[in-house]
Amino acid sequence: MTKNICYIIVLSLLFITSCKTIFKISPYQSYVESLKSTGLNTTNMGQKWTKVGDSVLSNPNNGLSFPFKEEIFFREEAPAAIAYQISYQKSKKIKISISTSNKNGVFLDFFEGIENRKNITSKHLKDTILVYESDKDQVLLLRLQPQLLINEHVIVEILEQPKLGFPVKNGKNNDIKSFWGMDRDGGERKHEGVDIFNKRGTPIIAVEDGVVSRVQITNLGGKVVWQRLGFAGPSIYYAHLDSQTVSEGQKVKKGEVLGLMGNTGNARTTSPHLHFGIYTSSGAIDPLNYIFKKDSVPGKLKADSKYLGKEIMLTENDQVLPVKILAISTSSVTYQDIEGNVSRNEVLNIYNKKIKRPANPSSAYLLEKPAADGVAIGKFDPTEYYAVLGFKNSFVYLEQNNVRGWVAAK
Repeated sequence: MTKNICYIIVLSLLFITSCKTIFKISPYQSYVESLKSTGLNTTNMGQKWTKVGDSVLSNPNNGLSFPFKEEIFFREEAPAAIAYQISYQKSKKIKISISTSNKNGVFLDFFEGIENRKNITSKHLKDTILVYESDKDQVLLLRLQPQLLINEHVIVEILEQPKLGFPVKNGKNNDIKSFWGMDRDGGERKHEGVDIFNKRGTPIIAVEDGVVSRVQITNLGGKVVWQRLGFAGPSIYYAHLDSQTVSEGQKVKKGEVLGLMGNTGNARTTSPHLHFGIYTSSGAIDPLNYIFKKDSVPGKLKADSKYLGKEIMLTENDQVLPVKILAISTSSVTYQDIEGNVSRNEVLNIYNKKIKRPANPSSAYLLEKPAADGVAIGKFDPTEYYAVLGFKNSFVYLEQNNVRGWVAAK
């Protein structure tokens, strides 16, 4: 009896422990639950925070061109989130660098898929570098959002890099002169790789860590080296070498010399070059994008970062509206309107013309939004000086005594 009770207790403890592992929630979801437990989710700010976190996933920045950089300023008085859609190709790897200005940090959620999102990484962090690789093409989604009532300056850089290194030491993209699928032997076969030209004796280097599986001399490839990447990974083929400097079964690191460039085999009538190929269980694949080098330095931001967090006036549908600049990147400027909605433009267009639309003299308060039920944020005195900055429908947006808000138009 005592023994059975002991078994039950042990099994119960194991079940509780396993449940903690199986049902562990993300830092983001944990924060959502804390808002619910404190009742903050029912407040105006709490509802806005939850809404923007959900809605931004349906309105990500999908116009990224790499290398990409964006500076973001999250303001404590305006809950906001940023999301990016990344079209990932299996021949590449994505490197994401995130840095924040203070100790508060941001929530990072990284998903595979748009409709059926699979959360592959969820963190609350200050500074980090993430590297993503997959054997499949994917559509990725990255969301960044700070906690409530937090000012946070965030810098994001996203780089697209080839999954493998370049196989010729100090080689360049324009050294690749012959490409996948070109005719060989009068059209009897197709080129199953790329040819990279350079001087005889140039070091040929491993494109990734792996094991040398074969070192051979063949009629077609001349002096060749085969390298296996991982237990079930692809085989890498280096051909037409002048000499081989490794042996079968040898473990090699990325960048380690495997041999020297030559023109052995059926390339003896051509200039020295490396024939580079990748072979999977399904056969040869085009290796170009796996090694083609990409720029790693982002271009210039679309606007000066001094505008981050600032309010500007924009024209939209014959109206002039206030928006806050949430983010500035190498491809666009991101705005947040008075409702918390996010939009993007490729350029920063500030409306600064004088507006001649008087306010209704019977108005007594400046309102948070252009609606009769808007929350009052300050008193309005029509006898004192005010400047009209914008307008929407029957309301004008103005500034009086350093306070900005909406009042009914005359």
